[in-house]
Amino acid sequence: MKNNIILTSKRLNLRLFKKSDLEKIYQMSQEKGIRKWLPDQYYQNKEEAAEVIDFLINSYQDFSPQERPFVLGIELKENQELIGHIGLSLVDELVEVGYAVEDKYQGAGYATEAVKEFSSWAQKELNLKSIWGIVEKENIASAKVLKKAGYLLAKSKGKMDKDYYKFV
Repeated sequence: MKNNIILTSKRLNLRLFKKSDLEKIYQMSQEKGIRKWLPDQYYQNKEEAAEVIDFLINSYQDFSPQERPFVLGIELKENQELIGHIGLSLVDELVEVGYAVEDKYQGAGYATEAVKEFSSWAQKELNLKSIWGIVEKENIASAKVLKKAGYLLAKSKGKMDKDYYKFV
């Protein structure tokens, strides 16, 4: 993969993580939004963050979202600054898209741009029948991202505190 970039959009590169991303990954994991909406992505220390980065890097070999997470960094094209992540993982026997953008870059459409491009690519290149966005009902901003990226609210399954969106 050329320069470890998997996909580009108008303003973003979606790329493989590198060990040198440790400081930024740890810093983003400390943000309030991560702690609230993605608590499993909050790291207590840099050692824990390094273990996760190593796991994600190792997952790039023969990846399959039905077997292990596949997560990429979201970086700005203009300066190659890492501003978030996007990936696929198995949740409740469904392939789910997950994403986060650093607080200071939220509200600029970066998450929507990344989710739309990544979901289209993943559905085509990974031959996925469906990709789901699973959102806590109170996470209105994330639900808006999914809708703008082409996901439609599907019939709720199981847990009533979450909405399930399907990429179409």
